[in-house]
Amino acid sequence: MDLGQLDQLAEQLKIDKNPACRRAINRILAEFKVRCEKGEYDNPLCAESAFRKSVEEQTSCQETGAR
Repeated sequence: MDLGQLDQLAEQLKIDKNPACRRAINRILAEFKVRCEKGEYDNPLCAESAFRKSVEEQTSCQETGAR
């Protein structure tokens, strides 16, 4: 599986995010690269979808309401 697609998606997801979220995305990316190398995903689309969902569920990446 081409891991470059995950790198590109991670960079896109980091845009306009706070530092804690960007660090979390880097951590999640490293974890997903290992998973991909182990063959846990059938195709790149499945890996990208799972990666995006993991980032969205990350507390530090969730948008907060008006303060």
